[in-house]
Amino acid sequence: MRIDYPDPAEEAALVRQVTRDQVGERLHVEGVLAVMQPAEVLRAQTLAARLRVDDQVMDYCVRLVRATRDWRGIQMGAGPRGTIALVRAARAHALISGNGYVTPDDVKAVALAVLRHRLSLTPDLEIEGMEVDDVLRQLLADVKAPRA
Repeated sequence: MRIDYPDPAEEAALVRQVTRDQVGERLHVEGVLAVMQPAEVLRAQTLAARLRVDDQVMDYCVRLVRATRDWRGIQMGAGPRGTIALVRAARAHALISGNGYVTPDDVKAVALAVLRHRLSLTPDLEIEGMEVDDVLRQLLADVKAPRA
């Protein structure tokens, strides 16, 4: 899922909704249907945190994130918190997929969502029409994933 800035009409509707008859920053969430209780969320987080991440897959996560700091066209790359988020999201993806361990495919499946907001491109790439996702896809193609 990619969440970008809303277009002008959507932004105006959002501002109207949030500022009409409301005090402070509290959103009305009465119409939101709960699909999990807090205890279930904590249980899922615990299960995900216990999933095995092989040292080679951990190294792959580190290499991917570190590559964002040296990649041509990336002005500012992701830091260590990006690596932490990548491992956690890959664990969650593995859990949801029914796997008992994290694979490089789990890492690849979540990499764009985890890293896209942590990078900024150089003006040269932006002028060329490149987007962060394009650069991340190239990075994923070039950084070797473990195979064994």
